Amino acid sequence: MQYTNCNLCGAYETSVIAIQDDYRMVRCARCGLVYLNPRPEPEILTTMYNDYHQRDGRDGETWAVLMEKNFRDASALLNRTFPERGKLLDIGCGYGHFVGIMQSLGWDATGIEPSPRTVNHARRKGLHVIESTLDTAVFSDNYFEAVTAFYVLEHLFDPLASLRKIFSVLKPGGMLILRVPHTTPVVAMLGAFGIKNRLYDPPFHLYDFCPKTLKTLFEHSGFESVRIMPGSPTLPFKYSERIISVAAGNLSRFLFSISRGKILLPGVSKTVVASKPVFETT
Repeated sequence: MQYTNCNLCGAYETSVIAIQDDYRMVRCARCGLVYLNPRPEPEILTTMYNDYHQRDGRDGETWAVLMEKNFRDASALLNRTFPERGKLLDIGCGYGHFVGIMQSLGWDATGIEPSPRTVNHARRKGLHVIESTLDTAVFSDNYFEAVTAFYVLEHLFDPLASLRKIFSVLKPGGMLILRVPHTTPVVAMLGAFGIKNRLYDPPFHLYDFCPKTLKTLFEHSGFESVRIMPGSPTLPFKYSERIISVAAGNLSRFLFSISRGKILLPGVSKTVVASKPVFETT
């Protein structure tokens, strides 16, 4: 286990907000970033991902259904923005479903994924998927028109450095689309009623981002035109979880719409869309 300073502001002063499976989620006293501290060393945690996508009886079809609406939203946005298509990188691509979708739509799509078992599954479908983490992957600067990362940023040891690396491999004018959970408000609400939970999914989720910390991370990474929105709800395998996800997701989208983007319902996953400037600022 290793201790770490706040990834966003570098401070070390924190307060514990939850303990789940003996792991501590803390909040930075200076900027409010929520993160796991202490956490397993990177080498240990990476080995745990080999079975990550198969937990609780999940399989490739389960993940495809879970993310179907998010993939549909992202592909439509990217196709409108880049009618001539181009190169796309999907980080943490899992079984490669989004890579396959974009490849069928004319994109030169590549995925990276640390789980050998999941990578082999994707390769058997003829998809270009590299067994790698973002930290170890090597790509040329200004190479991709688009980068996507669905439920990935919360797993990364250094989100700020990761966003800066994504920024470097994007072409000027390129787009990043990512989706992250916002778990802390739900944990706080359940805690008020004495309901135990492990919604932070430790030790896999190392961070939990609110809109404020997301915007700051993106600004520190060089991105512009940062938009944070609810996005479509995921579709969990369990029926009870699906009802909650769809109801909360649709309510969040409704409030976001009628408030003209001013209301972001706490506790609902957020989609972030940002661009790399066409011209470097001085």
